[in-house]
Amino acid sequence: MGISELGYIVVQAADIGKWRSYAEQVVGMQAVDAPGGGLYLKIDRRNHRILVIPGDQDRYVASGWLLRDRAEHDAFRARLEGFGVALTDGTSEESALRKVQGFFYFTDPGGNRHEAGWGPISNFQPFVSPIGSGPFVTGELGLGHTVLPALDIEATLDFWTRIVGFEASDKLLQPITPDLSVQLYFLHCRNPRQHSLALAQMPSEVGCVHIMLEYADFDDVGRALDRQQAHNIPLAMTLGKHVNDDMISFYMMTPGKFILELGWGAPPKQWDEEIFFETTLGSHWGHKWVLQDPDFQLD
Repeated sequence: MGISELGYIVVQAADIGKWRSYAEQVVGMQAVDAPGGGLYLKIDRRNHRILVIPGDQDRYVASGWLLRDRAEHDAFRARLEGFGVALTDGTSEESALRKVQGFFYFTDPGGNRHEAGWGPISNFQPFVSPIGSGPFVTGELGLGHTVLPALDIEATLDFWTRIVGFEASDKLLQPITPDLSVQLYFLHCRNPRQHSLALAQMPSEVGCVHIMLEYADFDDVGRALDRQQAHNIPLAMTLGKHVNDDMISFYMMTPGKFILELGWGAPPKQWDEEIFFETTLGSHWGHKWVLQDPDFQLD
């Protein structure tokens, strides 16, 4: 029993058109209109993996976690209630917008909103990139991963491991600049992805540090890097290879003012053969922090 995957994320945008252009022209996602003036961003046979809703500011709204079925969803809800976690049911209209049978939401000690749902709804049409990129690595591994702010990182880690039921994969003190390092914990749920959630001991005005999408073909990473440069998207971290999940990736800004990591090559984990560890260096090579100006206009 427990969360199976990071199923979707919800993003708010002051200008939906910026996300449509960025998703299609830079990343290669498939954009489809959503009710209420929103936008679905599709990367596989699911209806969407990113829901963009209109609002007065650009920010990350929520992480959408999926349980395998109604029984596990109800058991997970009872578990959280047993620990005294405040839960709120999503409305039928909100569930319909997210394309799930139902969901509830809660807030972790880091102040991050999380939605727990079940039964994704889709016509299961193939993903067709408008620029010919992809496919993305999803399936049982879920959307990818999300890295969220957690200033009280030990309390937030305790919440996710003791109460929610995730397991910690590893930890890292990540140098950003000569004067700044950030403590991170990486956590996995019931699938072989090295981490679906990471907690970063840092603030975020927009509710997220970064999200990660994984291409199935390494050449798509290189082509995305070319498009990042062609469209003058601010680069956050250079191409590199991580120690913990062996992902080769780069990082760039999104219209949501958080960062997107685009990567390739992270092997699935057999958790009965893994142990928790601490890395003293985040990457084997590369991943140099270079972000100067996070604001941009898509060409």
